[in-house]
Amino acid sequence: MLIGAFITVFGKQESFLIVHTNNHPAFDYFFQYWTYLGDGIIWIPLFIYSILFKREFFIAILASLIICTVLTHFLKRVVFPDDLRPIGVLGDKIRTISGVTVHRVHSFPSGHTSTAFTLALLLAYRLDKLIWAFFFPLIAFFVGYSRVYLAQHFVTDVFAGMLVGIVSAFLSILVYRAFRRKQIRKQQQEHVTSKRSL
Repeated sequence: MLIGAFITVFGKQESFLIVHTNNHPAFDYFFQYWTYLGDGIIWIPLFIYSILFKREFFIAILASLIICTVLTHFLKRVVFPDDLRPIGVLGDKIRTISGVTVHRVHSFPSGHTSTAFTLALLLAYRLDKLIWAFFFPLIAFFVGYSRVYLAQHFVTDVFAGMLVGIVSAFLSILVYRAFRRKQIRKQQQEHVTSKRSL
């Protein structure tokens, strides 16, 4: 809600410039690496963890990957295929960081942010403690912040990525719960059948 209000007050370009122009060399270094927490490769350790320790949760992770990816790329490539990123709109007002490739197209929504929020909410749900409900979304928030700081996205793109992440996590949890209910019913039926056979 705060980010939505920020965008409403300052608009698309000005909200971007407020974040992007408040910089420091230490932040340059920090955010160019922090942003990778929203990269697609971050799904791999979660899949490995699930397979090794929480196999029943694998369906939730798989569903969230599919839903998040489909929603993000449908918006990027079908609904808003010509949406330019900050460098394509603001040109020389953009400050680039050495070693960071700044992209020009497919701005809306931010895929890194949608991935980060999907995973953050999924992990918070799985660990089911109040501290994680704040910790993981905070990590995801700074992934979104990094996308604006690094001139990869407007604040509007990040806000949309957050919403995609929330929807993706919610739907994948519904899929997981439905799957678990089906499993439990099946186990109960098998138990009843085995008792009858005795």
